[in-house]
Amino acid sequence: MFSNVSARWRRRLRVAVMVWALLLFAAAFAGTRATVREQVDAAQARAVMDAALGEAAASVTGAAVLAAGPLGVEDCEVTPVRPGASLSRTLQISGATVDQVEALADRFGLEPSSDSDAAVWFGDADGYISLRVTAEVPDPPGGRWSEPVTVQATTGCRPLDGGVPDFTPDPPASATPEWEYGAVPCPGGGELASWTEAVEAEPLRVHETTGGCA
Repeated sequence: MFSNVSARWRRRLRVAVMVWALLLFAAAFAGTRATVREQVDAAQARAVMDAALGEAAASVTGAAVLAAGPLGVEDCEVTPVRPGASLSRTLQISGATVDQVEALADRFGLEPSSDSDAAVWFGDADGYISLRVTAEVPDPPGGRWSEPVTVQATTGCRPLDGGVPDFTPDPPASATPEWEYGAVPCPGGGELASWTEAVEAEPLRVHETTGGCA
């Protein structure tokens, strides 16, 4: 296409094409840059997520039995050149009442879902931690759910700059390989710590748990 153009102009055109290609690449990269909240790395997001679940646990401690599920980690991409991780954890509440769960939803400003088959509330904590509260039916007999209510928290894709430390103590002597450890900090100190197992019949089978936040 440049056969009728002088060698000098051909060189200039090639340089112009290369510069244009670089500008397009830079524009595409800029379009995928993380926002301010996405700059929160995975380790920081994990601490915020666990603190939110600890606050949730403290709000219902005393009239229900609680268990903290294990930390879930999924690989993701913050940008095409920046790897990340999406973290999640489930708080399981056994014996929860409607009043307790509605108070929990109000505490975090969660909105009820229009799903008529289950009682679901959802929203955000600290602007980027997604929270979802799920109960089996909207109106349980006697105002108390017979099946566990779950509070699931997720961080979304976070930069994986320094890894995500996750302490696991030695398991109890009776533990099997299926047992998993989970813990969240309590607002007043201490922690809710549990050994659980994922099963189909319910979100978590609880083997051992401290039960709540004092």
